[in-house]
Amino acid sequence: MILDWFDAGDAVLFAQEVVRELNILFPPSDQKGKAIPAQTYQKKFDGLVIRIRTFSSNHKLNIYKKAKLLNTIKWEMRDAGHEELIIDEFISFIAPILG
Repeated sequence: MILDWFDAGDAVLFAQEVVRELNILFPPSDQKGKAIPAQTYQKKFDGLVIRIRTFSSNHKLNIYKKAKLLNTIKWEMRDAGHEELIIDEFISFIAPILG
């Protein structure tokens, strides 16, 4: 039972998926691609937010798992080359969604 409390493997894998999608929507400054139309961009971002909400409601995320998920997103985004401001804004945006 106690080991399950620390099993954040699903959260880490999900965080990595989220960052892969973010890299497409918000390419790091050194990897700018062609512009995505605003309407398409908004739909894809809304879909990502819905996926985060769904993951949060389908998985019991204790404080350790939430921290692991957010920390993984932060470091994966940093490793991809995103600016600190974007990272902090995204983390601040999704933290309340996780509950």
